[in-house]
Amino acid sequence: MRQHMKPAAQTECACRPSSGTTGTRPAGPPWSATRKPSSSTTTSPRSPGTSAVDLACGNGQWTRQLAAWGLNTHGFDFSAEALRQAAAAGAPDVTYTYWDIDGDPIHHNLRPGSVDLVTCRYSLPYLQYERLLTDVGRWLPPSGTFYALVYVDQPGVSRKPDADPFHRGFTEDEIQALSSGWAFRRTYSLSRSQKAVVLRGYS
Repeated sequence: MRQHMKPAAQTECACRPSSGTTGTRPAGPPWSATRKPSSSTTTSPRSPGTSAVDLACGNGQWTRQLAAWGLNTHGFDFSAEALRQAAAAGAPDVTYTYWDIDGDPIHHNLRPGSVDLVTCRYSLPYLQYERLLTDVGRWLPPSGTFYALVYVDQPGVSRKPDADPFHRGFTEDEIQALSSGWAFRRTYSLSRSQKAVVLRGYS
């Protein structure tokens, strides 16, 4: 069963590196690891014209935030109702498209090296993520970034993915394994149960 669930919005700018990582905190857009974070940041550190893809975008709340940071953003989801809500919200520099990420062929807009940033908030555990990350690595140029926000399964807690469909997550080992094939990986703890994952340089 494919589900792309979206819980309530989280404050992702106020995140800190997990133990074992190096460098400074991300600023504003949470995939940036160059400056101290600020919840008031409204501009992107990337140049105008930067393209972003938001996978499993749901009602487009995060997709619109990417556009507010100055990115030309394309949101994909397999829920027609979620896409209807996203389109109704309206936003410049945002396109929404129906796409079943697991079930359909790769969308024709997603060509090798065609997008600067790919994001996926809370939905990665619902998808065939190992195959998807291989595809994402192809869509990004060498300087491109993949950013995911995930729930963390706590040690000793039985996983019951259908009991709370809004909180399907990864174990710490699974989060570490996401970086296989990527030259750069950094994780940031937003809370005890949530982490942001930044990957670059797929080979």
